[in-house]
Parts: sequence; C-alpha cells; structure tokens
Amino acid sequence: MRPPEEDRLREALRARAEEVRISPDALPRIRQRSAERRRPWLAVAGAAVATALAIGAAAVVGNPRRDPGDPGRPVSTEESAVDVLRLPAYFAHDGRLYREFVPVSLAQDSDENRIRAAVELSVRGKAQDPDYASLWPASTTVVGVAIAGKQVTVELAGVGGRPGDLAVQQLVYTVAGSSTYTSIKKADGVRLVVDGDPVPATQAPMTQVQAPVWVIDPAQNEVVGKSFAVYLAGVVADGTVHLRVRDAAGEVVDERDVRLSARSPSLGEARLTMRLATGRYTVEATSGRWTDDHDFTVG
Repeated sequence: MRPPEEDRLREALRARAEEVRISPDALPRIRQRSAERRRPWLAVAGAAVATALAIGAAAVVGNPRRDPGDPGRPVSTEESAVDVLRLPAYFAHDGRLYREFVPVSLAQDSDENRIRAAVELSVRGKAQDPDYASLWPASTTVVGVAIAGKQVTVELAGVGGRPGDLAVQQLVYTVAGSSTYTSIKKADGVRLVVDGDPVPATQAPMTQVQAPVWVIDPAQNEVVGKSFAVYLAGVVADGTVHLRVRDAAGEVVDERDVRLSARSPSLGEARLTMRLATGRYTVEATSGRWTDDHDFTVG
C-alpha cells in the first residue's frame, strides 16, 4: 500500500498535465510561475558574484596606503582609507616662528592622529619652505599624543637635553593650531614630556615668538592660475606690509603697500587678487627688517 502523500503527489501531477493539454497558454503560465520561484535565488547568486567582482577590483585598483610616520612604508590594507588634509605646523626662521599648512596623510583619522602628524612634521622640520627649520634635534621622535578633555599631552624622546624656549613654543603652537582641526576645537593646555621628564609648556603671546609678517598664499612651490589670490598676515605696528613680486630673473613685476585688517598687537590679514603671465615667481612680504617669501609658479 502506497503512503497517502505519494497518491496526492501523483494526483497533482496528473492535474497539471491535464491543464497543459486543455489550455494552449497554460504552459507559459506554468513556466512563468517556475521562473518567479527561481528568481530570488538568482538575485542572491548575482549579488554574490557582483560582490566578488567588486572585491577583486578593489584589490587591483586600490591606492596603496601610507604610514604618516614613514611615507615610504605602506599601511596594512585592513586599516581604514587614507584621509589627506592640510594641517598647520610651526617652524623657525631667524629666531621667530612661521606657520605652514602641510599636507598630511592619515591611515586612521582621529583627533590624536591629526595632532601627532602635525607635531611630527614640525619637530622633524618637514617644511615646504627651505627657509624654515625645526629647533628640535633630528633624533627627536614622537612617542605619543593623548587628549584628556581639552588638554593635550605630547611625549617626545631622543631629545638628549632640555629644549630651548622657542623650541617649546614651536611645539605648543603646532598643538594649538592643529587642535582646531579636531573635535576639541581648541586645546586648553599642553602637557609636554621630554625623555620622560615633564617640561613647562605655557603658550607665549604671539607678539613675542611669531614672525611679524607671513606670506600664506601662494604657498611655497604652489602652482596657480594666471589670476590668483595673495594672502598675507602679520602683527605690524602701523598695519602696513610691503608686497613685492619678482620674476625668475629677479626683476620686480609688481610692488605695492598693503593695508592689513588690524595693527599690532592684533593679527592683521589681507587678501588681494593678482594676475601674471605664465612663469616662475617669488612673492615677498616685508615689514621693517622682517621678510617672508615664497616661490611659486603661474601655470
């Protein structure tokens, strides 16, 4: 005796065969219903294939990531994508501090990593302007950066002695500047540890440590269009900076006095638009004995 389930199956098959024999459009409907039953499985299989292809393509065309501490060493592919940004870092020239916005590649973006990257570039003297340098020994390494509330702790090693006052200010101003590009917005203080020992790191007034005049734009070695922006800043008694532009032969092609937005002791700024022919140029900003200059190219 056959089980009842087998009888019900046979009866269903006979009924389906009878449906096909009687109605000429029954078979297309059956095929459509069968296809609809299979479609979810096809969608899943298609998605799996697409995912595999995407992973393979990423492995082929993905950009290699770099460690900000050593630009020549690729970062593990398991780490997050690189974020490239420009952060303020301070350097020294002629006994005063100058600021540059330096490009930074972060394998993993975080508040601590942003500040650490700027500090590393600063203490290692990685300025784009060849006039700028670091007051820290070449052996200096950044052991770590930590944030507690709005206080930033920076630990350095390899210094081999107590740093000079302006070297400390170079670091403090770099921390203060780069912290404005983090979620804390503004560091409330810097705790500095050098070769295991704490070092006082109170930020000095900018009039005491910063250069009185800066060229900010065009940046050193920047390529600009024929119409470009010039951005100057300074702490100048009369609020006036003398601007001069020379071509590759040293000939003056533009010269003028520029009024800043404020006088000393406040930081004044000025922005203007210039237009020059294609070529290599030097822009100079002067106040008294202080001069800052950048070489740039009009493309």
